[in-house]
Amino acid sequence: MGLGSEISSAVKWDSPSVDMQGTLRTAINKMVNNGVSALVVKSGDKVVGVVTDMDFMRCIAKGDDLDGVTVSSFMTSCEVISGKKIKIPCIQLDTTQSVKNAIGLMDLAGVHHLFVAGEEGAGVISAQDLLRLVVD
Repeated sequence: MGLGSEISSAVKWDSPSVDMQGTLRTAINKMVNNGVSALVVKSGDKVVGVVTDMDFMRCIAKGDDLDGVTVSSFMTSCEVISGKKIKIPCIQLDTTQSVKNAIGLMDLAGVHHLFVAGEEGAGVISAQDLLRLVVD
């Protein structure tokens, strides 16, 4: 592997998701139980955003009620880029992008997770996933 490798091998296509009306507690439990640092947010079957471990930390630090705050109030809203016109695109790559390009995009955008578009649908890749490819 290395910086020139494609990101396809590190993408999590079965990324866990949470409903946008789910509670902060439900979302944290799902993240912890799945051992991930980001969850795809859905409304029905449609991807509408993402929440990360840092979003949860901010809510907890503010003193938000774990059972009273819904995911919709703190998620990053976006739509997965497709052939349709969309209002709020997610930061995303396709599977053929290099590790170096993905890391550069994360740095530029100031994020630790990217959506990845591919034949399998939409997946998620984290900074940690990319760093594993760098050293493998």
